[in-house]
Amino acid sequence: MSSKQTIVRVYMIYVLILVFAFAVLVKISFIQFLDGGELVEQADKQIYKTRIVKAPRGNVFADNDQKTSLALSVPRYEIRVDLMTIKESVFDSQVSLLADSLSLVFTEKSKDQWLEDLLRQRTKGNRYFLLNKSIRNDELNRIKKFPIFSLGQFSGGLIVLKENKRIKPYDLLAARTIGYVKENDSIYVGLEGAFNDQLKGQDGEMLMQRINGNQWKPVESEFSREPIPGCDIYSSIDINIQDVAEAALLKQMKNQKARKGCVVLMEVKTGYVKAIANLTINKDETAYNESLNHAVGLASEPGSTFKLASLMVALDDGKIEISDSVNMNGVYTFYNNSLTDPKKYGKNTIQFAFEKSSNVISKLIDDNYKDNPQAFIDGLKSIGLHNKLGLPIVGEGEPFIKNADHPKFSGLSIPWMSIGYEVEITPLQTLTFYNAVANDGVMVKPQFVKQIRYGNELRQSFDCEVINPKICSESTLSDVKKMLKGVVERGTAKNIKARGFEIAGKTGTSKIYNNKSKKGYESKYQASFCGYFPADNPMYSCIVVVQGPTRNIYGSIVSGTVFKEIADKVYALGNMDNKEVEVEDLYYPFSKHGNKQDMLIACSKMQIPIQKDLGVGNWVVTKAAEDGIQVKNRRIVNEIIPNVIGMGLKDALFLLEDLGLQVKVKGSGFVRNQSINPGQKAIKGQLIKIDLG
Repeated sequence: MSSKQTIVRVYMIYVLILVFAFAVLVKISFIQFLDGGELVEQADKQIYKTRIVKAPRGNVFADNDQKTSLALSVPRYEIRVDLMTIKESVFDSQVSLLADSLSLVFTEKSKDQWLEDLLRQRTKGNRYFLLNKSIRNDELNRIKKFPIFSLGQFSGGLIVLKENKRIKPYDLLAARTIGYVKENDSIYVGLEGAFNDQLKGQDGEMLMQRINGNQWKPVESEFSREPIPGCDIYSSIDINIQDVAEAALLKQMKNQKARKGCVVLMEVKTGYVKAIANLTINKDETAYNESLNHAVGLASEPGSTFKLASLMVALDDGKIEISDSVNMNGVYTFYNNSLTDPKKYGKNTIQFAFEKSSNVISKLIDDNYKDNPQAFIDGLKSIGLHNKLGLPIVGEGEPFIKNADHPKFSGLSIPWMSIGYEVEITPLQTLTFYNAVANDGVMVKPQFVKQIRYGNELRQSFDCEVINPKICSESTLSDVKKMLKGVVERGTAKNIKARGFEIAGKTGTSKIYNNKSKKGYESKYQASFCGYFPADNPMYSCIVVVQGPTRNIYGSIVSGTVFKEIADKVYALGNMDNKEVEVEDLYYPFSKHGNKQDMLIACSKMQIPIQKDLGVGNWVVTKAAEDGIQVKNRRIVNEIIPNVIGMGLKDALFLLEDLGLQVKVKGSGFVRNQSINPGQKAIKGQLIKIDLG
C-alpha cells in the first residue's frame, strides 16, 4: 500500500471519530434540555427503596450468677398514620373517638386539637402523619386498640416503625466502664466500645414505599430482611459490691471536696474486676459524675504505694533485709534537695520504716543503687511495672519508668523514683501489682468480662490470664506480705484495722504535678490506699485513689477509710468464704486457737456444740459457725517453731518457752503476729517477738 493511500485512510478514520463525537454531544444536549424534565418525573415515580434497620444491641449483664442488666436495648416505636387508607364512612364516624383516645395518651394536645389535626391532614391527603416519635411497647399495645386503629394496618392506617434505645438501668453505676458507642463519630468507650463487634449484631433491611413527595412508609415484602440481634456480654461486675464501692467513694469525695477519684475491687485468684467506680466533679462543683475512667486511664505519680516495689527489688537483689537497721532522723538530703518525714523515728528496722512510710527508703535505695541505677530500674521492669496491661477497654494510661540514659535522668531520679515520684502508673496497674503479692507472686491480668453468649450458646469465655508467673522470690514475697500486714496492724493505716478479718496494704500520698504550672507541683494531693483482704488468705484486692482532697491529705484517712468501708460491707454481704473470725451476728462465740482440753471444758460448761471427731493431738484451731464451733488439729512438731497466731497469750507462751525460746510480748488480746515464721528449727535462747491484738 502506498503512503498516499495510508494517509487517506487515516483521514477517513479521523472524520468518523469526529462524527461519532458530535452525535454523542447532540444526544447529551437533547437529553438534558428536551427530555430532562420527563426523566426527572420518571425518577420521581420510583416508589420503592430499601431502608437499613438497626439490629438490637446485645445486653451487658452483671456477674452471670445474677443476670442483672447493666446496659440493654429496649424497643421504642415511632407511630404514624396513613389517613388515606381509612374508609370515609369509618373516618367520619370514629375520628372524634380516636381524637379523644389520643388526647389521653399524648396529653400535649387536647381532644379538640387532635381532632382538628386529623381532619386537616386528611383533607391535605397526608399518608404519613406523625403521632409520636418514641413510645413504649405497652403504650403501642394500648394504641392499637384505639378506634380506627383496631381495624388493622391496611384498614386502620396505623404505621409502626421500631427502633432500639440503649439504656442503663442503674444510671451512674459503673457507667464509664460500661461505656457507649457513637459510630458516626468513631467514639468507642468502655465495654460497649471494646466489644462493639459482638454487641452490635447484623442490621436488616426494610422495603419502603414512596407515598407523598419525600415521604416513605414500610411495606411487607419478601425483599425485607430481619435484623439479627447482637451477642450478650456477661461482665464480672457484682452489682451489690459495685453499689457499695460507689457509695463509699462518693461519700468520702463529698466530704473532702475532692476533684476526682476511683476505686477498683478485684478477685485475687482470677483477676475478675468485681467493682469499679470513677467520679469527677462537674464544672459547677455541685455534683459528681462518671465522665472519665480514672482507674484505667489516669497515669500519675503514685507516691508511697510505690515503695513496696522499690523494697521488693532491693530484697530480691539481696541488698537489704527487712530486719536491717536504718536511722530515721527525719531529713534525707540529695544534692541540696531534701525529703522529710512528719517526725523523727530514730533507729529502727526497715520493716518499721515501711510501716511508717518513712522517706528513709529513698536513702536506702539510693545508697544501694546510685552507682548502678539501671540495676534498680531493671528490677522494677522485671516485675512488669513498665508494661501496659493490654486491657480491651480503650484509653489505658501508659506507665512511665525512665531508664538511666533518659535525657531527664539525674542524680535525684533514683531516690525520687523509689518513693513514687518521676514515675507514672495508673491505679489499675498499681492494683495489679499488689494483687500479685496477694496471689503468691502470680500477676494476673484484670478481666472485666467472663463470657460472651448468643442466647444460650457460649461464644467465648475469658479465663484467668497470667502476665508474670513470678514477680519475686518466695523469701521476698514472705517479707513484703509481713510488711503490708504491719502497715495496718501498727503503721500508717492502723485506723482501718477491721474486726473479724485482717487487712494488708499500703498508704500513699503524693503532690499533684501540673506541667502547665510554673511551680510544677500543686498544693493539692493525691491520696491512695492499695491492699488486699483477708490478709492471710486473700480473696479480694482493692485500690482507692482520691485526687485533690482539700480537708485531709493522708491516704490512710482519705482513701483508707473508703477501703475499710468496702471491705467491711463485702464481708457483711457474705462474699468471703474464708472468714477468719465470725462477728457478733452469729449465735456462737469466737474461740481462740489453743489447748484442746481447755477448749472442751469451756464448751461443755457453756453448752456449745463442737465437732465430735477431734483426732489426736493436744492443740486445735477453732472457727465459729452457725451450728457450733468447728475445730481441726494444729500440728506441733518437736524442736520446730509452731504457728501461735490466733492463740491466747497463755498457750502461746507455753509452746514457745517449752522450746527454750525467749518470748517478748507486745499488746493484749490474742496473737496477731510472730517475728519468726513457723516451720523453722527452734534454737534455745533465741528471741521471738509476738504481737497481740
